[in-house]
Amino acid sequence: MKIRHATLFVITCLLLAFPSFASAAPVSASIPLDSWIYPALDKLTGLGLIESSLQGSRPYTRLEAARQTREARDRASALMPPPVAYEILRRLERELRASIAEIDGFPPGSYILPLREVRIDGIYQEGPPSRPSPRAANNAVQHALNTNNFGIDYGDGFNLQAIAETEARLGNFFLVNWRPLFLLDEDDSDFTTLHGSATLGLGPFSIIAGRESLWWGPGRNGALILSNNAKPFDMVRVANASPLLLPWIFRHLGPFRVDMFLTELEADRHIPEPYLFGMRINLKPRPWLELGASRVMMYGGQGQPGVGFGKFFELFFGRGTNVYDEPNVVNQIAAFDARVKIPALWGVELYGELGGEDEAGAWIAKKALLAGVYLPRIEPSGRLGLRLEYTDFDFGGSGPVWYRHGTYRSGYTYEGNIIGHHMGGDARSYYGALECFLPGGGLISGGVDIQRRGLSHHTVERHVQPFLAVDHPVAEAWRLSARYALDRVTNAGYVAGEERTDHFVQVGVRRNW
Repeated sequence: MKIRHATLFVITCLLLAFPSFASAAPVSASIPLDSWIYPALDKLTGLGLIESSLQGSRPYTRLEAARQTREARDRASALMPPPVAYEILRRLERELRASIAEIDGFPPGSYILPLREVRIDGIYQEGPPSRPSPRAANNAVQHALNTNNFGIDYGDGFNLQAIAETEARLGNFFLVNWRPLFLLDEDDSDFTTLHGSATLGLGPFSIIAGRESLWWGPGRNGALILSNNAKPFDMVRVANASPLLLPWIFRHLGPFRVDMFLTELEADRHIPEPYLFGMRINLKPRPWLELGASRVMMYGGQGQPGVGFGKFFELFFGRGTNVYDEPNVVNQIAAFDARVKIPALWGVELYGELGGEDEAGAWIAKKALLAGVYLPRIEPSGRLGLRLEYTDFDFGGSGPVWYRHGTYRSGYTYEGNIIGHHMGGDARSYYGALECFLPGGGLISGGVDIQRRGLSHHTVERHVQPFLAVDHPVAEAWRLSARYALDRVTNAGYVAGEERTDHFVQVGVRRNW
């Protein structure tokens, strides 16, 4: 990314992030989006033990996860939750013990942690890559069962991957962490950085430079704007890791988070090296109500008009399509989301995300909808939970417009993967998952994702994808995991009558320190 443009972005973000910088927060490493910590915290939130979390903005840092864990422990003494809550708390407290000690007033200061975690997985993948709708008009392609996996591309047949995690901190204000990946398949091998960044603390905010994945929105099967389906961005980012209260009357908005990033996409696309800017605001005016708004815009790139300081603000405030008196010079997507919790109905959560690929009359147009319900306790023990999620990229008859663009013809993709929801535009999904938290802190989940791709095409491709996953501790520092998924495809490749069945198996072990 060009240094001048990145500097402009950081200055702009700091001007926009106007809350007080008086209270400094120690920097902390982000928790990878595939960690077991997220469903564990979701469960505790569903059981009423965490009220201040902002679940629609991820990743969490380890200190933020520790803060939520401490809140859950404090509330547990008054609410008397079911035994499963205490089992989850014990596992979280063991995993986050250093960060919890820091919250309790024992800061570790500077340190070097050569290994925080090592993970080894064996993967078997069967079946050809899958494409979105023929009318999606972008360059996305990936295996239909290998989704929300940081853009890691496995080969057909057997694969082996090893992931490590290391970090070092200088005082309370500077941290570096690295998550390398070694990948081996039947034909090739690769060594790369899956995640790596440097974080500088500035009051309650952090400036992060490096490679990282973000998840914006309340969905768990997918997200309209940002997910970890694509390769992590090499970006500059400004965010407050833990919710804060705004000054003056804005305190009534409740816990607040802002997250902004700027990245430059790859060169191998229709318009090489365009910029992608994103901003999300997330707040919680009531313990039972969480609100969010996300916006991204793709602009610039080779052969496109340059962007100075003034033009950047014009783009940011929504006048991008007319900045240069030319049509289609900016690709913009926006979404609004909400989560409502109903404690009287055993903590049931209703959530939704409404997005638009266009603008009309100062409001989003060409809409997509993600709606879901989470029942964290469907029987007395509290171990079982149910999640149902519906995603529609043709909501209100918007047509095949999502994740495509007339000028940026490679679409809303990065390195060949959709940046938002993995199934792509012009599609619809019905997702359901049943989870069970096992004694000892393990989790088993199973469900199905039913997709219809190519809704505007003369042949609709249908996917039925049942899955079963287990993640269970076998010792204080060891966890075993396994996942199996099957994809039954009808009208495969958008050819009428073609049928195919694909498989995906993953078995792994993790060791943390």
